[in-house]
This record gives sequence, C-alpha cells and structure tokens, in this order.
Amino acid sequence: MTASYTVLIIILLEIILTIIYTIITPKDKKVGYLDYKSLVKGWVERAFLTYSLLSGYPHTLTLFGALKLGTRLKHSENTSTDEGKKQEEIYNNYYLVGNLISVSLSIIYVNLIKNIA
Repeated sequence: MTASYTVLIIILLEIILTIIYTIITPKDKKVGYLDYKSLVKGWVERAFLTYSLLSGYPHTLTLFGALKLGTRLKHSENTSTDEGKKQEEIYNNYYLVGNLISVSLSIIYVNLIKNIA
C-alpha cells in the first residue's frame, strides 16, 4: 500500500467518523451546527496518539487516558437528583465510547502507516 492510499484511507475514516459522531451525539449536546472545534480537537488527539505510537511510546495511551479523565471530571450539583445522575451517565458513556474510538483509530492509522514503510 502506498502512502497516498494510506492518507486517503485515513481521511475517509475521519469523514465517516464525523458523520457517525454527528448522528450519535446526545440531543442535549447538539448545537445545531457542525462543531468544528470538537472535530479539530479529535484530529489533534488522534495525530498525537498516532505520532506517539509510531515513535515507540505506547505509554502515551496512559497519559491520554489520564488527560481525558481529568478534563471530564465535573462536580455538578445536578447529580443529586435521579435525572442529573442519568444525564451524567449518558455523557460519561458518550465520552468513553468516543475516546475508545479515537484511540482505536490511532492504532489503525499506525498499522496502516507501518504497512507502507
């Protein structure tokens, strides 16, 4: 597989991922337009993970997990009610699945890039 095919596959996967995220985003989180800030943040995260894995630093996966966990911790007054707990569980599941998909895609990208080398 050539480098150009690898880049095209990665771009195609990113487009598909964007469509899937748009569909599965919880209704409360949707802003009515495509959130470019979140998209770019996801691309940067996957680029960081891909570069780190290619460089032989798998420990960055632990760093990434800790950073994501730290940014998602929230002390909300809403969690005292059943509705607040349910809402927080939905968001936590949404972000967990999103982060797992992001890490998985980075590993796929690393394997694709290693196959062309």
